[in-house]
Amino acid sequence: MKGKNYNRELNVLEAARQRISFIFDEFKEISVSISGGKDSTVLLALTLQEAEKRNRKIKVFFLDQEAEYQATIDTLRIQMKHPLIIPEWYQVPIYMTNATSSNDYFLYAWGEGEQWMREKEPIAIKEISGDYPKRFYEFFPWIEKQNPDTAYLIGLRAEEGITRYRAVTKYPGYKGLKWSTISQAGANRFYPIFDWTWNSLWRFIYDYNLPYNKIYDLMFWSNYSVYKMRVSNLIHEKSYKCLMDLPKFEADTYDKLCARISGISTAARYASEKLVFSNKKLPTHYKNWQQFRDFLLLNIKDEAHKEKYKSRFDKQEKNERTYQAQVGQLLINDYENSRTFDTKKEEKTIKLKEKWMQLL
Repeated sequence: MKGKNYNRELNVLEAARQRISFIFDEFKEISVSISGGKDSTVLLALTLQEAEKRNRKIKVFFLDQEAEYQATIDTLRIQMKHPLIIPEWYQVPIYMTNATSSNDYFLYAWGEGEQWMREKEPIAIKEISGDYPKRFYEFFPWIEKQNPDTAYLIGLRAEEGITRYRAVTKYPGYKGLKWSTISQAGANRFYPIFDWTWNSLWRFIYDYNLPYNKIYDLMFWSNYSVYKMRVSNLIHEKSYKCLMDLPKFEADTYDKLCARISGISTAARYASEKLVFSNKKLPTHYKNWQQFRDFLLLNIKDEAHKEKYKSRFDKQEKNERTYQAQVGQLLINDYENSRTFDTKKEEKTIKLKEKWMQLL
């Protein structure tokens, strides 16, 4: 167990270094996924420290979704300059779910013939020969299938939620490691900093004077909770509320995004309103959540889009709590079912949460 799964004699920094050293021993090719956020910033720095000891190069993967903070792009430009990094900065056409509009369901990021928010990076991979999946969540398994013998390092942490805690503990991956999983594509994914807390991350960033995303400073000065500071794509179903502060944080980015796709100004104004993007309160002119859900379904203009939702909902339970959850997905255009729910597992989730809190 020592040096592989858990060792209570080590602090999180020493444990992470042991894990990364182990990965270097086992694999010739290593790829670190980055996002410009604090987690991947720390993971990349730790991996580079080991790479420098061994004089080995590593791949660094970033799927650019176009609708990104400018501060994120500035951070990545600095990180990608390291001489031991082989940059895999993908700026290829891909459809991104747009949670802010009922007219433009997707942003066709880097689409041919479209007016992009910014020019492509000189070091970026700008095209892929042959077919590839043009959806965000399908792109990663496709990448893994191209390089099945690579070790994929991801800055996922258990502290961020129950789902992430389960992801790194429920199904042990490579050689039975509980901080590793095997993806559907058969690739080995590793989470060397899964047991770090947010203060461990920031202490490491401070101690090693790492360049980091300055959006965090703006969020801190705006009294964000440290647990709600998220750096991500600006329009998808899990982070669109950041648009409320985007005009204050990055006015130029906000203007470019408004020109790029519809729904941005509405989301920026009403993202916190309970009757616009939230399913917390039933509008008074509907008798129940089922009626409200059916109204939203009826008014979806794209028939293929509508049938996608209907097919999914037909397989789910028939009760008001389920209808309420379905309303939530419709309101934010959750076409990919990213905000999943399972009414049969509520009791199991509660027990898991209790266990998770005990461990933390």
